[in-house]
Amino acid sequence: MSIDIRIDSYDIVDMDERLDRAFDIRNGWGTEAVSDDNIMLTDNLGRFPQGSIHAVMQTQQCQILDQQDKIDTLIKHIKQLDKTLHSVTSLFSSDAL
Repeated sequence: MSIDIRIDSYDIVDMDERLDRAFDIRNGWGTEAVSDDNIMLTDNLGRFPQGSIHAVMQTQQCQILDQQDKIDTLIKHIKQLDKTLHSVTSLFSSDAL
């Protein structure tokens, strides 16, 4: 049993371009799949087939946005606590004089 594999030069001449198109999410799903700065849109979670790499990327983008929101909230609270601590420290410093 033998297998013949034949690759002609016209099969691979534009391979890089074809691979680029194949891995470009906009090619298969349209420009509405990602924003202009190449961030996966999260407004329609049922857009991609479940289990596809695009659905996984969309889920990950949702998690990233959620974590960023929580981090922003934490930073806001830390800044408020810092102001409060500074006020209390100032009061104790002025009372000591």
